[in-house]
Amino acid sequence: MVGRIGHLTSTVNTQIDRLELPEVDWLDKRSNPEKFFRDLSYALSEYGFMVLTNAPGFSDDFQQRAFQEVRGFFDSPMDLKKTAHISNTPYFRGYSLPTPADRGHGQVIEAFQYGFEQEPLCDYDDKTQPIHLRLFRGPNTWPDNQLLPGFKPLIDDLNSRYHLLTHELGEAIVESLGEDIDAFREYFNFDDPDLAASLNHNFSLEAFAEKDRDMVHREYKKFASDRVGAHIDGPPFIALLINDRPGLQVVAGEGEWIDAPVTCRTAKGDYHVPVIPGSVIVNTGGTLMHLSEGRYSATLHRVNTTLIPKGETRVSMPYFLLPKMEGDLIPFGKTEADSVGAAGYESGRDRGANASVNRMGTFPQVTRRWWTEEYAELRQKQNEEVEAETKAAFKLAKERGERFKKKSG
Repeated sequence: MVGRIGHLTSTVNTQIDRLELPEVDWLDKRSNPEKFFRDLSYALSEYGFMVLTNAPGFSDDFQQRAFQEVRGFFDSPMDLKKTAHISNTPYFRGYSLPTPADRGHGQVIEAFQYGFEQEPLCDYDDKTQPIHLRLFRGPNTWPDNQLLPGFKPLIDDLNSRYHLLTHELGEAIVESLGEDIDAFREYFNFDDPDLAASLNHNFSLEAFAEKDRDMVHREYKKFASDRVGAHIDGPPFIALLINDRPGLQVVAGEGEWIDAPVTCRTAKGDYHVPVIPGSVIVNTGGTLMHLSEGRYSATLHRVNTTLIPKGETRVSMPYFLLPKMEGDLIPFGKTEADSVGAAGYESGRDRGANASVNRMGTFPQVTRRWWTEEYAELRQKQNEEVEAETKAAFKLAKERGERFKKKSG
């Protein structure tokens, strides 16, 4: 580990200050709750990201097993992976092929989307029903179970562990804000969840043509580039992540890109970031930014292709907890009249449509087959709402940066 998480430290080799994400130890929740809630509040108010150590259900043994199984899927022949192609159903579940290296983006990534196994609530094209009921509830799309017998059981197990942790941590976050945890349960029903979960396989710079690699480097050296996938997580309350290679970067402190740690080492060799076995990376989304009135704000982040070790690839497993999609999101302790909040949300906003269009834009191969009319109808409104969220996040990040300067100066 390089220095101590959460402080300005210097490395022996580079002699430069390195800012790192703060740690919050889950074991402190029982043994030292005052410290736990103080650390939790600091991490999410001043960074919007944290490393949850000793994360329940995510021991190093489990993560090693999870990454072995997931890498086994991604290393499988393409014909096998395509049996679970994401466009096979309208529910945005399954495998998506690697993004083309010549598309103008700084990432080459293949992925697998999953959720809870659910029966559709209605026909996907039943326009008498809200779009989120037609899109988010449905079965997963799996590869051939005989050829990959351990894959589905592992993902079901991973899903259950993540789901439990999101609710336990979500309630603790609400408590750290001084609010009643029943306010969390009002928006997040443990037995009837809305979520989005993914397995991501990022390729290193070698996936790009040699003539394009300098361009990719230049884009990542810019603080702001629309070619490298920098974003905030809009719909979720929180997002959880385990990863096995460097690459994740976060804007924190005074507005610098800082490198996040690795939660599970699955390859030999040293990384330039800490490896913290048994940990889970946590970040706030636009929903929490709104419900907390900006006390905890969403943070810009990206995966930096140039940081993935040469000749290797990076697997990450993000998990997004979504609030129920009916009704307004009213900030904790407020009335409906105060529902605009700090995150650009407006009263009466169709959050289900927003979340649905977000999926449509991310996976155009599904949209072209199943959702062309809906996407054409809804995408302009969704773009405006994303812009409002992003502006709010930048505003709060600027305020956070000013606080950081004063505290560190």
